[in-house]
Amino acid sequence: MLLIAIPGKVFPKLPEFVDLLQPDKLIHLFIFSGYVFLQIRGFYMQDIFPNIRKNAVFLALLIGLMLGAGTEVLQEYAIPFRYGSVYDFAANAVGCLAGWWAAGSFKIQN
Repeated sequence: MLLIAIPGKVFPKLPEFVDLLQPDKLIHLFIFSGYVFLQIRGFYMQDIFPNIRKNAVFLALLIGLMLGAGTEVLQEYAIPFRYGSVYDFAANAVGCLAGWWAAGSFKIQN
């Protein structure tokens, strides 16, 4: 999560028309795909709370999307020299979906 607080100007900049392909978008995608993948895995591996296990994918995606939105709000209003972005949130959301896909590919989900 430290990567979320690093100023964006540290990363190389590409031309404006390929804003969705900026290197920081790949970082957002990587962080959130890993988070959701591990969250789904953790929810499925625990057996104390059957409702969490039953709703593992929904909960992991919901929490991941809320964290993605929350980080963008924090970047906009609480972290100096950082700015929230709809494109960053989109990369977070795609990362969440990629984590879900990876969990399904590795047969973590039922």
